[in-house]
Formats: sequence, structure tokens, C-alpha cells
Amino acid sequence: MFDIKDDYLAAGDALTQLLAPLVASQQLKKVYQANELSDVDERSQITPAAHVLYMGDVMPDTAQGGNTSQIKQTWLVVLACRLSIHERQAGEQLVSLLNAVVGKSVKVGDQLLGPFVRVNSSIKPRFTKSHGYYPMAVTVQLRFKPS
Repeated sequence: MFDIKDDYLAAGDALTQLLAPLVASQQLKKVYQANELSDVDERSQITPAAHVLYMGDVMPDTAQGGNTSQIKQTWLVVLACRLSIHERQAGEQLVSLLNAVVGKSVKVGDQLLGPFVRVNSSIKPRFTKSHGYYPMAVTVQLRFKPS
């Protein structure tokens, strides 16, 4: 299990790293993290793109050992694509996105962070006149011990 040492939101960088091959192969044009979302305007949205968002965490109801906490973080990976016959079908893009993330782990320093497990998303897909937004939720188990 990954021990949180310096960055409580390290899983966001790990997800971005897992999605990087989709950018390299041009299946995605960009991966945005939550702190970049305020800069995204739908009129200039680069698509297809993935948006990585922290959705919170939960701790098990069972007793924790000492002051060490086991945490399950939930992250949302939202596929944004233009609703156009010229772009790859959203269904194909979703399969690529899920294959890149689900069940995968990332080496962070000397530890493995993961695996990312798919769960039900509390957010439903959203559509505008020109774009579709398809959310996929994943969880990851982490451990935190205050220093």
C-alpha cells in the first residue's frame, strides 16, 4: 500500500502519468488536472481530452492501528469530446481510457501507487450542443501516518 509522505493528491499525478501514452499516441490531445480546469473554456476546449478530478476519500469504519490511517481516495477521469462525426467515437475512446487506468499501478519514488479500481461514478454524463463529457470513477487505497 502506498504511504502518503509529501503529496496527499499524488494519485492525480499517477493517473495523469497512466494517461500520457494516450496523448503520445494522439488518442487524447491533453490531460487536464483539476487546478487547470478553470482555464478551460468550452469554446476553446481541446478534444478529445481527459480531466482528472479528486472526488474525496473515505476511511474504513474499523479501528485504525495507532495514528496510521488507511484511506480510499476516489478520482474522476472525465473524457471530454466534441460531438462530431469527425472525431473518434466516444465509446472507443472510453475503452482506451479504461484500459490505460483500471487495474494499473504507477511507481512513485520507491513505492507503487495503485492499483486503480473502477467504481460507480456519482456524476452522470453531460452533453452540451457541441461536447460530451463522460465521467469514469476509480478508487485507490493509500496509507497516511502523520509525522
